[in-house]
Formats: sequence, structure tokens, C-alpha cells
Amino acid sequence: MSKSENTPVAAPFRGHTCRELYRAIFEAEAPEQMVRQLPVQSLFMVVKQMGLPSCVDLISMATLEQCRLLTDLDLWHGDTLNEEAIWEWLALTDEGDTLEVLQKILKFIDLKLVAMLISKYVETKVFEDPTEQPPGPGFHTPDKGYTWIGIKTENSDHHFLLARLLAMIFETNTELFYQLLASPSVATTTMLEEESYQERIKRLAAEGVPEPEIAASLHAPYSFAEALKDLHERGPRRVIEDVRPVEPLLYEARSSRLFAELLRRISDHETVEMEFTYLLNAAVVRFGVDFSDQEKVLELCEKIKGAINLALEKLVKDSDRSVLDAYQVLGLEKLYRLGLTDILSLRAQARKVSLEAAEQIRNTDPVLFSIVACAREAFPSVPACVDDNGAPVEGPTGLATGSRPIESVQTMAIARQGLERIVALMSSGAQ
Repeated sequence: MSKSENTPVAAPFRGHTCRELYRAIFEAEAPEQMVRQLPVQSLFMVVKQMGLPSCVDLISMATLEQCRLLTDLDLWHGDTLNEEAIWEWLALTDEGDTLEVLQKILKFIDLKLVAMLISKYVETKVFEDPTEQPPGPGFHTPDKGYTWIGIKTENSDHHFLLARLLAMIFETNTELFYQLLASPSVATTTMLEEESYQERIKRLAAEGVPEPEIAASLHAPYSFAEALKDLHERGPRRVIEDVRPVEPLLYEARSSRLFAELLRRISDHETVEMEFTYLLNAAVVRFGVDFSDQEKVLELCEKIKGAINLALEKLVKDSDRSVLDAYQVLGLEKLYRLGLTDILSLRAQARKVSLEAAEQIRNTDPVLFSIVACAREAFPSVPACVDDNGAPVEGPTGLATGSRPIESVQTMAIARQGLERIVALMSSGAQ
């Protein structure tokens, strides 16, 4: 990727988490200017951390382009519209309960999504001659009887929000109002959703979210032998230069030891931030994580850092290179691919264990069952109920729950040993 002359200069924030960034915005001399300098993903992470209803001021300060991209990140579950999220946006009001926020939403939201709501919930009757008689219960007319609208939803909040939205559209742009009402006769909801989704992919690609084919290439296998060869030849590596660095992605989630050392030792933090942002976005696309699920996104951040840490540990040990030298030659991309290739080999091993065999040990050896279950994930992890010495970890009410990233050779060894144990148990049971 090449640097563009029009690439905005990164705002001078270093190492902010979401809450720190939120506080910095409102402590700034010119909060609106600061908001408009922010990469959209940074602003989005702040909004998700603080909650959309609490961030009306941020939405009001952001540009229309920023807001459009915020909805691109927030309104989708995979390639499907997340309808509950769009209702949350339509419910936004400011402290005076005015309609200024809704008026702004109408300027940036993809109107195909509004057309989908109309197609799903609005029944329209149009007459050549006006009539005072409603065509059915619950119908009302905005234009003295020529057009009658019936909103068909049992959810009273959604009924109110959609009625308010339609009334505003009619008052501000009558032509658009009639076009939206006619949309069900022109395109199906499936067509509208697919077209909107494809346009979203293109907009996000311009913001540093790789399209699926590119995301897949950034997850191609990369072996230790290839890494050693590249270290020896010290050839050119891919440089990510036109992606806005999203600091909360790097600093919100916990960093593993060698990755944290790299951040301390490197002088060009912006380059690392750009690389990590691009890798995380590629992983979000590759593993089907929703940008709106911030907990999953941050979990993915830790897994990526773990994979990079694993690669650094192996390279420092087996090639006698420093953390900084390994990074300078390979960059984050190849370090990530190197660690991930090793981690994904666990998944291949774990998926040889049948689900029936895994279920048989759920009650007798829950730690072993958890190791298999975590290793079978799309991006494998290890259970929190076992430490790097293989000992059980207790929680408040028994074994610790949840999982943690694979970030060291020792963690990998524990996972492999667990998988080998269950294979041995399967073999002994079959004899």
C-alpha cells in the first residue's frame, strides 16, 4: 500500500485507551476539531465503550463521512443488517429532546436500510383521488388522503421511531418520502441488503479494512524455514503506510511480554500502530468477527499479539536475533503469520478428535475437554482453567472459566500435550 498525499495527519495521541481518549476529547481546547481528526475506528471504539446513547455529543461533532462509517461498523452482523442496532441509532436524541440528531442521521445513513425497514414494516395505499376514509385500522395520511400509511409492528417503541422518521422525511424531502415508500415495488429487501453490504465493503476498504480476498492473503501459511530465509536475506517487506492507526486496538487489550518489549524498544510507534490496525482489521474479516462486538474484537487483538509473541519467542531463541531485529526485517505481518501457522496446526490436530470422544471426557477430565474445545476454535486458544505448567487453575466456584490467547512455546506445549493425551485415551479405549 502506498502513501497518499491526502492522507490525514494522525492526531497527536500516543497510547490512549478508549476511556482516556474520551476524556482527552472533552478536555481539549477544541473538542470538535479533535473528533474530526480521529480515525473512524478510534471514534467507534470510544462510542462502543461508552455506549451509543451517551455519545450523542460525539455524533454531533463528527463529520457526515465519519458518521456514515460509524454505521458501517455498527449496523451489520456479518453480511446481514443488525436491525436492533439501527433502531438504537434512530432512537438517539440530544438533551433537549430535539430532532437535530435524527436530522443528521438522515443525511448520512444508507437510505437503502431505511427502505428495508419500510418494506418490512410499512403498508402503503395510494389513491388517485383523496379520501378521508382510512383503508384500515392504524392507517394515517400525511398528504390529505392521497397516501395512507400503516405501520405494522407490535413493538410500540419501533412503531414510534419509524413513524417519527417517516414524518421527518416527509417534512424535509417530500420527493424522497415517496421514493422510499415505492421502494418495495422496485427492489426486494434481499437486493437492498446485498447492495448496501457491497457498498459498505468498499467504503471500509478505503479506511483500511481489507476486502475478504486480501484478508485471506494476510493469513496465508508462513513457515519457520521461510522466516529464517527472510531474516538471512533481509529483503524488502510490505510497508503499511496509508492506514489510520487506531490506538485503542493496540493499547486497550493486554500485550504479551515480547510484544510489549517491542513496543518499548521501537522508535516509530506510528508504523507499528498502522501495521497492527491493518492486521486486526484483516483478522476481523477473516474470522467473521463483528466490529460492533467490542469484547470479541479486543479478544482477537490479544490473540494476534499472542501469535506475534509466539513468533518472536521462537525467532529469538532459535535464530539468535533480537526482538527489534526480527521486527525490522519481517514486520508484524510475517511475525503474525508465523505464529498463527503454528497455532492453526493445533486446530488441525484437535479436529481429528471426534466430538463424541471429547464429550466422553467432559465430566471425568474437564480440563482436558476444555483444551480440546479451545483448540478446535477458528482461532485456537487455551482454557483459563490450566496454567503453563499444566496445573489446574481454580476460579471462585470451581475451575476458572473462559480462555486465554496462545502466546508462548510453553502454552503451545500444554495444548499439544493435552491433545496427545486425549488421542492416547481414544486409542486405549478402542483396544
